[in-house]
Parts: sequence; C-alpha cells; structure tokens
Amino acid sequence: MINYLKKLLHRFQYDIPIARKLHVITLLLLLLPTIAVTALLYGKINQLVITVTIDSERKVSEQTVNTINTNIRTVKNVASLIENDSYMREIVRHPAFTHISSGKNPIRLTDTFLNSVESSIDGTLIKDIRIYLDTPYSDLYSDDAEHPYFQPMSQVRGSYWSGIMSAVSDNSLFCPSFYLSRREIQDYADLSYVRRIKYAGTDSDQATAAYIVIYFSSDPLTLALLPSEEQPLAVNYIVNERESVVASSNRNLSGTYFLNHTNLERLIGKENTFVKRQVLGKNLFTSYYSIEGTDWKLVSIIPASPLMRSAQIMIVQYIGIYAFALVIALCISGFISRSISDRLESVVHKMERTHHTKVHKIKDSDGDDEIGDFVATYNHMADQINQLIERQTEAAEKLKTSEFNALQAQINPHFLYNTLDMINWLALEGQTDQVSDAVRALSKFYKLTLSRKTTIDSIERELEHVSLYVKLQNMRFSDRIEFIVDVPDTLLDYEIPKLTFQPIVENAILHGIFEKEDKTGTIVITAWEEDSDIVFLVSDDGVGMDDVTCSHLLDDKKMYIPKSKGSSIGIYNTHQRLKLLYGASYGLHYESTPDVGTEVTIRIPMIKM
Repeated sequence: MINYLKKLLHRFQYDIPIARKLHVITLLLLLLPTIAVTALLYGKINQLVITVTIDSERKVSEQTVNTINTNIRTVKNVASLIENDSYMREIVRHPAFTHISSGKNPIRLTDTFLNSVESSIDGTLIKDIRIYLDTPYSDLYSDDAEHPYFQPMSQVRGSYWSGIMSAVSDNSLFCPSFYLSRREIQDYADLSYVRRIKYAGTDSDQATAAYIVIYFSSDPLTLALLPSEEQPLAVNYIVNERESVVASSNRNLSGTYFLNHTNLERLIGKENTFVKRQVLGKNLFTSYYSIEGTDWKLVSIIPASPLMRSAQIMIVQYIGIYAFALVIALCISGFISRSISDRLESVVHKMERTHHTKVHKIKDSDGDDEIGDFVATYNHMADQINQLIERQTEAAEKLKTSEFNALQAQINPHFLYNTLDMINWLALEGQTDQVSDAVRALSKFYKLTLSRKTTIDSIERELEHVSLYVKLQNMRFSDRIEFIVDVPDTLLDYEIPKLTFQPIVENAILHGIFEKEDKTGTIVITAWEEDSDIVFLVSDDGVGMDDVTCSHLLDDKKMYIPKSKGSSIGIYNTHQRLKLLYGASYGLHYESTPDVGTEVTIRIPMIKM
C-alpha cells in the first residue's frame, strides 16, 4: 500500500503536466470540503423540503375542508329553512291542509313558500329542490296542482337512498351519485341531501310525511379538491361511510390510491396529520379530514417521489452554484498556468482528438524555443495524417457505393426476358391492345427502376413499381394473383431503397403461390410506424416454408429454396442492401408456416425524401 502511494505521488510530481497539477490542486481544495458538507446536509435538506411541503399542503387541505364545509352548511341551511317554514310545518300537522280554511289564504302561503324555495336555487351549487310527499298530500302534486317542487313519494321509492332511509333511523342523508336514480341525475344534479319530515306528534319510522331533497352539483366540490400547482400528481377525494367516492380531483388516481373509510383512523391516526405509507409499492403521504355534519371524509394523498425530487433539485441547484464558483476558480488557475504550458497543452489536446476526427493543426506556432520547434513538427505531422485520412475516407465511400451497386445489380434479370417473351407471344397472337399495355407497363417499370440514377426513392414510387411488376405477372399468368396495398398516406413521402419490394413479391409469387395446386393466391403489403422506424409486412397465402428454409433465405452460405428451382439471391441482396445503408438492426425477417403462407417483415428508418 505504501509503495502504491509512493508511485502515485511520483506520478503526480513528474508525469502529470503542470497545468493539470494546478487544476487538480484547485479541485481538491474546493471539492473535498464541499463533498463533506453536502453529504452532511443532504439528509437534513431532504427532510426540510418534505416538512415544508407537507406543512404547506396541510394548510391547503384545511382551506379545502373549510370550502367544502361552507358548501355543506349552505345545503343544510336551505333544507332547514324549508323544514321550518310555517307552511311546511302546517302541512306536517294537517295532512288535509289544502282543504282547511283557517282564516288564512292557503294559496298565498303556497306562493310565498314556493318563492322561498325557488330563491334558494342558485344554479351553481344548488341545482334543484324537490319535496316528495306522502299519499295524503296528493292535491299538492296532482296534475292540476301548480306546485313544481312537490312530487309524490312513489317517484323515489325505488331509489337507493330511499331504501337506506327506510332502513335507518337517521333523519338526514348526504347522497353521492351512486345513491341517486338515473332520472334524478339527468333532471336535477349528481349529489343530494335528504331530510326526512315526519308527521307531527309521531316518532315512528313508518310515519314519514315527506322527504326534502336538495339536489346540488359536485362541480364546486371537485373544484375545491383540485391539488395545488406545486403538487400536480397529488389527489384529493371524499369518501362516505359506505365506501362510495362522492367527489374526486382525479377519478383514476382516487381509484388507484383508495383507502377505506373505516380504516382511515387505524391507518393514518389523527386527522390533519400526514403519514407516510406504501400503497401498491409507492410511497405516499396520506391524511384525512372529517366533513362536519356528514359521514364524509376528505382523503389527501401526495406521492413521495415528487417531494424527494424537489429536495434533489435543491441539492442540484446548490451544486450548480458551487460548480459555477468552481469554474471561475479553475479559469483563474488556468490563466496562471497558461504562461507555462499553453502550447504543450494544445498539442496534447489535439492529439487526444485524433481518434474521433481529423488531426487539427495548432494555429499559434510562434516561438523559436524547443516548444516552438515541437509545435511546428506537430503541424507538419498533422498535414500528413489528414491527407492519409482523406484518401482513406474517399476509398471507403467508393467501396461502399461499389458494394451497393453490385448487390443491386444481382437482382434477378430473368423477369425482363420472360416479360419480353410474353410480349412477343401476344404480338404473334395479334393481341395488340395487350401488347400496348404490356409495353407501357414494362416501360414505366424500368423507368422507375433506372430513373434519377439514385439508389433511393419514395415509398409511393416503390409501391407503384411493385404494382407494375404484379400487373405484368398477371398478364403472363391470367390474373392469378390478387395484390393488396394498405399503406398509410402519411408514410408515402418517406424514402426507401429501390427494388426493396420487388424481389420479395417475386419470391412470394414464384415460390409460394405458383407452388400451390391451383396456382392462385393473394399478396398483401401493409405498413406502420414503430418508434422512429417504418415497418412493412408482406404476407402471402402460398405453400409456405419450414423453419430451416426460412433460416437459409438470409444466409449467404445457404442461399437456396429446397422446394423450388429458384434462388434466394434477390432476397439475400435486398437484406444486405438495407443493412449496408442503415445498419445491422435493419433489414428483412421471414416467418412462414408450411401450407399456410409466409410473412416478411421489412424494417427501415423514417427518413423524409
């Protein structure tokens, strides 16, 4: 160990350049105390950020609870005003109130009462009010009665909340949308508060005279539940004692992080206290609050990861500020060391870059001392090396182009001979129209093949090229091939090497479809985007191949198709061209099932023409 330290010290003293020594010393003097302080304070800063954030979120949650409590009090106050109205008390006292003349004008009282009800509907929170009356009050909700807020109790007898009210002794109930009927949600609102009114002088559960139902919207509650901008991934939701979500800032997250109403105290403890818990493998800070006058509880959940990230950002900012100071210190150190080692350091820097690019000359080569002579010698060497690199690059490009053209030239030329034989036969038969069509198709086919003197074309033109090829084959073989192209228009303007589809389709026709007994079949070309690539699928319903034959198609040492008389040279060359142009991850991939068909996958990068 001592010997190792001695060697390290010797290397630092004699082998490391002077400028670098100064930089290392500066770094050590600045970094060592900084690393020690950062390691000491990281945990405390992390905890401080979490504490401050949780305290801020606690205050936000308290404001949310106050807002919701205010809305709930508003709803309950409206119900109390209706219940305590003199007209309502008179109805409960006398079921036949509408037929009683007691010196007062019942209709005037009714209008006053209805106006009071109507003024309670603000359209924002309270959407509608209905008073569902027992059978003795049929005159109030009969067809000829002009009391829109009175309805028969039979209308809600099948609702979920009606069943709850008939089963419990409580005289009030806050209902989430789950408790309401579809008609109530469509016609009134998605939340309600139900107040049971009994006949005067009776405590029997069966002696319900009316239900006062305040229908109110969940939108103000949802708006109040929205998390702060600092915690966009947090979620707040309200759950009742029957484990129904009343309102939520995010339905998906509230379902993911749902906590049972009955377990909140056991899991979290006291209200208004954020506790770190793990749900579905994620660390969360959870808290809950009771909504006064209801069985509702507001649950607040904050993912721990953003809080940790905030602490890390603070650490990064601290490191960034220190790094800025460190850069300034290094600049000063470098400025001092430049008077000694500037030219030598330039040489070293240029030489280090030679394995990435060409060798750069040093512009400042002044000086008649040993370093000046060394720089001049280096510049001469750089000129020589750059000339060699340029010649090597030029030779490599020529070799690549020659290989590409050689591979492309090996595409099966027999198609031209066979097509000309077909045209000759059609001419001898006197089928001049077919001869004209064949000549035009063949002319356009080779015009697309040989045009522009480039090896790249658009997907649209390449699809047109292979369509002409199939058309000529169908002219030879009496329309035995059905050809379908299903390529999105958005891909047609991207580039593809010429003659990519034709060898694959030719192989599918000659060694797939024409090997069947009826010598008929279908070829389909489809395409889609996948990451930054374009993937084509060429499928046919020919005789197919076994796994061994598939594996031999793209192998330069085993290029044959045992079941046919042809060769797979075109397929192999197409595969090699794509790899040569785009890299080893691109090219062809064959999958086939005997007596079912073959699928060829072509993968190329998305490059606009």
